[in-house]
Amino acid sequence: MHEFALAQDIVETIARNVGDEMSKLDVIHMEVGQFSGAVIDSLEFGLKIILQEKNLPAVKINIVPVPAAAICDCKTEYELDSIMTACPSCGSFQRQITSGKDVIIKSIELKD
Repeated sequence: MHEFALAQDIVETIARNVGDEMSKLDVIHMEVGQFSGAVIDSLEFGLKIILQEKNLPAVKINIVPVPAAAICDCKTEYELDSIMTACPSCGSFQRQITSGKDVIIKSIELKD
């Protein structure tokens, strides 16, 4: 399950950035792209396990799914249902995926 390794990396990244204030961690806000390869439920489960191991079981996890979007060579912007979705304007697959590929820690909240 690569989501567990991803969850470990997320918690380690947060720990590096908050340092001694890790015990004040209250909420993790994230975005998970449709084409990121991460299963949201599995990632959330992994985060809960790791946070519990770090004695932080009350941390809330807010994950927002991000749909995949692309821009075609014909300049049409559109959402992708799958990697096999062609441009709705010209039918081409010559495109650049513009969103929905990443897992992003948007922000964190610390308790006072």
